[in-house]
Amino acid sequence: MDEFGFIAKYLSALAGPEGLDLKDDVAVWKAPKGLEVVISMDTQVEGVHFPDGKFDAQTAEKLISVNISDLVSKGADPIGYFLSLTLSEHVDVEALEIFCRGLANAQNRYGIKLWGGDTTRTKGKNVLTVTLVGTVPVGKTVLRSGAQVGDLVCVTGCIGDSYLGLKTVLNQMDKFGSQSSYWESAYHLPEPPFALRQAIRKYATAALDISDGLLADAGHIADVSGVGIDIFLTTIPLSTASTKWVLGECDHQKARVKLATGGDDYQVLMCVPEQKISALKKQATKTGIALTVIGKITDGSGVKCRDSQGNEVKIDKPGYTHF
Repeated sequence: MDEFGFIAKYLSALAGPEGLDLKDDVAVWKAPKGLEVVISMDTQVEGVHFPDGKFDAQTAEKLISVNISDLVSKGADPIGYFLSLTLSEHVDVEALEIFCRGLANAQNRYGIKLWGGDTTRTKGKNVLTVTLVGTVPVGKTVLRSGAQVGDLVCVTGCIGDSYLGLKTVLNQMDKFGSQSSYWESAYHLPEPPFALRQAIRKYATAALDISDGLLADAGHIADVSGVGIDIFLTTIPLSTASTKWVLGECDHQKARVKLATGGDDYQVLMCVPEQKISALKKQATKTGIALTVIGKITDGSGVKCRDSQGNEVKIDKPGYTHF
């Protein structure tokens, strides 16, 4: 099957009207009045973002979800995406069909359609890119730059499960039975807080998704907003499985730091005025999304991680970097 046969058989069924049935070189979309367009792009590279040899429905779903978390953190409603596939020569038609099932699952979950993209082959590893398009009412996009002194710092979901999932996948830690399966699922199938996006737009002054590590990503808000952030290590929410892992480690504090810097969580870190936190928590409860206050914005600079006594915890590497 050639490129055009693949597009016609598998990708065209995923396309929305903006994508013109994937029969043209462009997509055409008219933005509704009163909305501005929010665009995000993420690339997943085999051997870096997902294990060598893995190309399946989970790979596709994660590719979409890691982009969705960006738009959720901006308070945006996703509507369509562009897909660029640079595929290894080892990817066959059966694998492509399974991959497209994963795309369809993600599209149904998030209410989006494929608008276009590009496909090509390489003698190297798979490189997969999604450009996601969303909308938000004019002037309401939640940026990294809006944090104010006195804001509370909150995070959705649990932190660190994906880190332990990666370690499990790479056979870098002992097996923990059902806990290992739970961690692997968190790594392969992240669940961004999609249902909370409009509440984030309404209540947050600044936000971003957690991809490189909670402490590293908090630093981006601190830098761009020109503020300091105090984060209290023991308040960072952990799942039951990850809490058991921490308690099984010799150095509990060091274990918590690993989870806070591991990355790949795709939850949302946000800053919220103290007087609005109660309303946001109510919305989170309605949507079934956990929301935890883990720190505060200060008039200092950078991120300070503190223990339960308020003492600063030394952090050697706050998160993952590609360069």
